[in-house]
Amino acid sequence: MRAAVCIILLAIGQPALAQESSQPEPILETGELMLMVIKPAYDDLRTTIATPPVDRQQWAKVFQAAARLAEFENLILFRPHERSNTAEWKTLAVSARKASAAVASAALKALTNPAQVDFEDVKKTYGEVSVRCNACHRAMSREAPRITPN
Repeated sequence: MRAAVCIILLAIGQPALAQESSQPEPILETGELMLMVIKPAYDDLRTTIATPPVDRQQWAKVFQAAARLAEFENLILFRPHERSNTAEWKTLAVSARKASAAVASAALKALTNPAQVDFEDVKKTYGEVSVRCNACHRAMSREAPRITPN
C-alpha cells in the first residue's frame, strides 16, 4: 500500500518537473554552499598539498583537489543575491577561482613532466588561494571565516 502511494505521488509530480526551467537554479544559499561544498574542497586541497608529491599519483590528487575546488567556486558566480551584480563581487569571486585553477594547472604540468615543476612554486601558488578567498570574505561578508593555507 505504501509503495502504491509513493508511485502515485511520483506520477503526479512528473508533469510539474517537466514544466520547470532548464536553467540552473541554486539549491543552497551562498553561505551554505561555502560551508557544505567549497570549504571541504579547500580542506581537501590543503591536505593534498601539505607534503611534496613524490609520484604522479600524488600529483594527480593535487590536480583533482584543485580542479574540484575551482569548479565548485564557479558555482558562487551563479548565486543571485544583492551583491552578486556588483563589479567588485564578481572580480573577487573570479580572482579566487583563478587562484585554484592556477594550482590545478601547475599540478597538471607536474603530471606531464615532474622534473620541470618546483613544488615550492606550486605551494606559493596555493597560498594565493587563501589570500584571494580572504579578500572576498573581508569585502563581502563579516561572518565569513578566515581561510588559512596551513
